[in-house]
Amino acid sequence: MKASVVIPSYNCVDLLKISMKSLEQQDISLDDFEVIVVDDGSSDGTDEFLKTYSGMLKLKPIINPQNLGRAVSRNRGIEIAKNELIIFLDSDIEVKKDFIRTHLGAQKNRPSAAVGKILYHPELEINSLMSYLDKRGSAKAYSGSKIPGKYFRTTNASVPRDILIEIGCFDEHFLHYGGEDTELGIRLEQKLPIYSLPEAIGYNRHWRGLDELLNIMEVYGEYSLPYLFQKHPFFKKEMKLDHTGKKTLTNFIVSLCCSEPIYRFLKYLAKYELTPNVIYTYLLYRNSRFGYIKSMHDNVPNTIDSLKFKTSEK
Repeated sequence: MKASVVIPSYNCVDLLKISMKSLEQQDISLDDFEVIVVDDGSSDGTDEFLKTYSGMLKLKPIINPQNLGRAVSRNRGIEIAKNELIIFLDSDIEVKKDFIRTHLGAQKNRPSAAVGKILYHPELEINSLMSYLDKRGSAKAYSGSKIPGKYFRTTNASVPRDILIEIGCFDEHFLHYGGEDTELGIRLEQKLPIYSLPEAIGYNRHWRGLDELLNIMEVYGEYSLPYLFQKHPFFKKEMKLDHTGKKTLTNFIVSLCCSEPIYRFLKYLAKYELTPNVIYTYLLYRNSRFGYIKSMHDNVPNTIDSLKFKTSEK
């Protein structure tokens, strides 16, 4: 079995170069994998770098004429991939030397989807927020354990190409940040198991501060969640948003807890290193909920036929 690594990239050419350098240093033959980088309308010279690349990788560059979103970009990569296993990787991730071999090895005994581990790079100054993010989602699962589709993240994951083609790849209605990998994961787990693969390690070199992260969660709640809930209604309960907008005691209590004074106070506390993880969980939930409520009041289009979101990549 061989692999095709699909990397969407938007305005982070310096980090992309580091990611590709780490792929050049894999401990298996470079003939065992190809690398497909999709430049999603970057304005920082990514296209020129890809066109003039003279390194060792079997590189297939794709240049989008404009920013089309990560779902579209990954689908374009899947379409031209020639190998049996698709490995998804973000352009700001530096991988260990055994990264490709580990993903390929996970497929030997059981065809499956696998989600690797992402850690912030040791060269970054790790704070409490970064430590919290390192331990979310699939990071809580032990090696080889089955994980739910909601934990599927294309920052570091692998799936047999034929399964992706069979289920229709990524839903290209997701144009804003987030949601497209969760939605794919929900469909994936109906076809094959998804396992945790913490041995496949990628180091994130792109640090986002709390304010930027909270803004991203608000956009996610406003634009991605409405469509995600329409396609998979059960997920609304998973996100603990099934009570939102209803005249219930639960919604009253949650609304009170998410009120502006409490939010501002806890956000202020989050600036300090001794912040317990529960505060970060609260802040991320509150902003995704706030964005979702905005979608209900601002008539944000959230039906399959009417989706015309502005394209945005972070």
